[in-house]
Amino acid sequence: MRAARVVPLLAALALVVTFAPPAVAAPPTERTITDPREPGKAFDVVSVTMTSAPAPGGKAKVVIRHARPIEVRDSIDFWVDTDDDRVPDLLVTGPSFSEYAVYKTRSWTDHGRDITDQQCASLRMRERRSVVRFDPSCLEPSVRFAVSVRSYQMHARARTDDYVPGKHRLSRKVLSYLPE
Repeated sequence: MRAARVVPLLAALALVVTFAPPAVAAPPTERTITDPREPGKAFDVVSVTMTSAPAPGGKAKVVIRHARPIEVRDSIDFWVDTDDDRVPDLLVTGPSFSEYAVYKTRSWTDHGRDITDQQCASLRMRERRSVVRFDPSCLEPSVRFAVSVRSYQMHARARTDDYVPGKHRLSRKVLSYLPE
């Protein structure tokens, strides 16, 4: 009697294992990283929200929220990894109320080649938000991307810089484009 119950149970279990979705799900199309308020930081970041581009050729958006309104001398460095090698490919950098620059980079410490004129990315800083828009496939086709942010105040001590998710660390990935 027990064998008669075990065989159908094993068959049902085999079907579930065979047709179950993979344990690793695709990255989401939006992700928010929260960062605690840190009074010792010159230009404190409280959250970073990454959103996929609507379609190939469109721009992905990253909104960086700050603990206070943007002031003169506040600056942002924004790195993006678009090819899964966990090394940044784009660097967007700029001070408040001024021009920004976009670089094709291969490391955390070297700016690389200036590609601002290719319109791969843009930076806007206003009130308590910095918004970066970029084409994930500007350099080469991209399936998912990760970011890293450094906010700082020019002429302030380096220890007051705020890194999200951390110094020379990238966030978890988001899909480059919304699924069709």
